[in-house]
Amino acid sequence: QANIRGGGEYGPQWHQAALKEKRNKSYEDFEAVAADLIRRGVTSAPRLGCQGGSNGGLLTGNMLTRPSAGSTLFGAIVCQVPLLDMRRFHKLLAGASWMGEYGDPDTGDWSAFLQNYSRVVLEEG
Repeated sequence: QANIRGGGEYGPQWHQAALKEKRNKSYEDFEAVAADLIRRGVTSAPRLGCQGGSNGGLLTGNMLTRPSAGSTLFGAIVCQVPLLDMRRFHKLLAGASWMGEYGDPDTGDWSAFLQNYSRVVLEEG
């Protein structure tokens, strides 16, 4: 298990280190763990997989689409019940309660950082 910033494993500061505009820290950490496993010979990219659901689905969705991850680091990626549309997540049943974690897409948060890790970016207009 990769204990990446944003999780609750090491207390509030660890969790807060990857909130809102710092969310990419979680993805960078996860990539670094994968790259380290490969570098140390523990595994190889074709044999390394990751799985995540909900917020973990957002993580694995980012791994799938980031040029520095994807097929470079992972042979398989399972993205379950993912939260991928960061433009409209707050309109889901419990979505409004997640704005403290991700930000508010109806404000400047969208252009400032949310669009950077939304795996579904819809053209508007």
